[in-house]
Amino acid sequence: MDIGLIRPYEVEYNNRDIVDLEEAISALGHKPRNVYVDNMGIRIGKGGIKLTQIVSRDKREDVDVDGAVLRHLGFIKDFEQFGSRLWSVRAMEENGIPVINSLNSWLCASDKLYSFILLSKKGILVPETESSENMFVAYNAVKDFKEAVIKQLRGAMGFGVFRVNDADVAMHIFSYFTNLSKPMYVQKFLEKKGGGDYRIIVVGDQVIGGEFRKGVDWKSNIAQGATPLPAKLNAEMKEIALKTTEALGLEYAGIDIAETKDGYYVLEANPTISWQGFKQATKINPAGHIVKHLITKIKK
Repeated sequence: MDIGLIRPYEVEYNNRDIVDLEEAISALGHKPRNVYVDNMGIRIGKGGIKLTQIVSRDKREDVDVDGAVLRHLGFIKDFEQFGSRLWSVRAMEENGIPVINSLNSWLCASDKLYSFILLSKKGILVPETESSENMFVAYNAVKDFKEAVIKQLRGAMGFGVFRVNDADVAMHIFSYFTNLSKPMYVQKFLEKKGGGDYRIIVVGDQVIGGEFRKGVDWKSNIAQGATPLPAKLNAEMKEIALKTTEALGLEYAGIDIAETKDGYYVLEANPTISWQGFKQATKINPAGHIVKHLITKIKK
């Protein structure tokens, strides 16, 4: 089989994860192929949909794979660019190519606001949150929460995340967001036990392991200097991770969970997880599990 890895050509994004997937595909006797979402051409006509991509200046090839893993859509600079990349992946699905995670589930889970709407409706605990384009709504949320965290809706790895306990200080941040035409996303700050949180990786309907990310400060992202440590997961944590994955329709994910004095809270569901810290802590490589799951899906 030819197994595609959907990612942008424009940047090397989480390259070590791509290498892990390529090695896992080859080890299982299949051929890895990069599918560059920003180099694709979609030709629509009487014959249906034909997908091609440019792989070098003078070489064009058909996008003809048996299945694909959606890794990333790249750094988005424009709404129409985002739409083009979304529909390129959807065109693959319309051509009968199984993609994990599916475009719909990836889109829902990668948006912090909508993923929390779905999780809260399923009764899964998430931090108290308010989102708005109006800075005065966000201002009042900080006043209500007393101590708050301000995030981008589609941010990653803990970059550009602020912790504030003064609504007037927060107003300067909201002014910046407003000038960029970005909505404001405000969460009540949670005091996490142990100074960190758990990342639990789910593939299919199985929890394959978890790590505890010990932060150097209040952030627990590996990209922000947190230390990945092996974690012993209890039954409740596993159940929350599985319910979260199911609620968002994901087939592989990293679920971030914080333990607090009031119980376990889901902080985020990551549909294009980077697993290098997890691999370091647990000695488990998720790539093989993901590829095996995709192959099973292709054969159905």
